[in-house]
Amino acid sequence: MNLHIEKGMIDSHFHTQEMIRKGIDVHELLRQLASEGMDFLLDAGVQLGDFEQRLTFLDDHKGLFLAAGIHPNIPSGEWPEDYHSILKEQAQHPSVKALGETGLDFFRDHSCRKDQYSLLDLHYSLSKEVKKPLIFHCRSAEKELSEWIAERDFPFGAVLHCFPGDPDLGKLAVEKGFMISLAGNSTFKNAQNIRDALDWIPLKQLLTETDSPYLSPHPKRGKINHPGRIGYIYEMIAEKKKISLNDLIDRINRNFRSFTDLQNI
Repeated sequence: MNLHIEKGMIDSHFHTQEMIRKGIDVHELLRQLASEGMDFLLDAGVQLGDFEQRLTFLDDHKGLFLAAGIHPNIPSGEWPEDYHSILKEQAQHPSVKALGETGLDFFRDHSCRKDQYSLLDLHYSLSKEVKKPLIFHCRSAEKELSEWIAERDFPFGAVLHCFPGDPDLGKLAVEKGFMISLAGNSTFKNAQNIRDALDWIPLKQLLTETDSPYLSPHPKRGKINHPGRIGYIYEMIAEKKKISLNDLIDRINRNFRSFTDLQNI
């Protein structure tokens, strides 16, 4: 598998189980990433039932961690009967460093809005209980998520994953002290609004992600994505921010350590 990475790069958000369904040998990929010096990776939660399978990848890369959560597109009929207690138990696992992904997605109608808000509130309360940050997903719901965020405090932090480019939501996130994570769509030719946001996103609040197996960055757009393509996103950010690639790698690495409370690793 062709990798486009440099030592010390991180991928703050991807999905092992979705990558498997796309035909990727995740065990082998993680071992390759480790041998090439990729530092930290975070496998974000989508469903609760695959948690044990996700844990099996931890031995392939010492810098791999997990988030626990139910994606807002998962309808309530697919939640386990005791999803509250299951999510709490998973959130307390030592390899789980965040809650999510959670948020609002009104682009599709897989899950009703009432259920999405119910999950959002649950993730928020558990975040405060277990003292771990939140991972926010937002699609076609920027106004509604902004209103929800504005009314709350986030003592253990949060990240706005796969930032969609909306300046009102983004600037509120910056004001609240969130990290903002750019994915492969930030490199697309029609995504100038996301790149323009780098003019006001502070470096100390910036993360990178692939959201694999989705959103493969330019020039690999349209192909099945994997964390080994994170370098294209770093290169775009370094150019836009007028910073050396090595300095950007160091800065984002420190940001991820801070976000996930890994300062001593």
